[in-house]
Amino acid sequence: MTATQYPIPFRLLRMILSAAFLYFGLEKLLGAPSAVALYETLGFGQWPRFVTGTVETASAIGLWLPHLQAISALALTATMIIGLSALILFAGPPYWHMIALGTGAALTAFAYRHQVTAWLDSRRPQA
Repeated sequence: MTATQYPIPFRLLRMILSAAFLYFGLEKLLGAPSAVALYETLGFGQWPRFVTGTVETASAIGLWLPHLQAISALALTATMIIGLSALILFAGPPYWHMIALGTGAALTAFAYRHQVTAWLDSRRPQA
């Protein structure tokens, strides 16, 4: 499918996800006090903040690059699953924003799943 074949709701979802993940990713990378405090609460040091911020920022951009939408959405989905697990185990609520963003990222990954299957098919040895 081309970008014009996707219904407007999927493009709107990508816009919302991109804005949210750019905001949260840059907040982590730039060392916003709330992000620093959250990662201190988790107790793993600050290095996961940089990894998460980099994944969120790069994936937010990748949502708009042809052939990278699916892998970017999968990376964001995985980031939200790991982040939600960390919040549940170590920090506590609120969870709603992570559930909403993770669900949106998963829907986007599902919408662009043909990119993953095409990539996998291209990697198979030819008989």
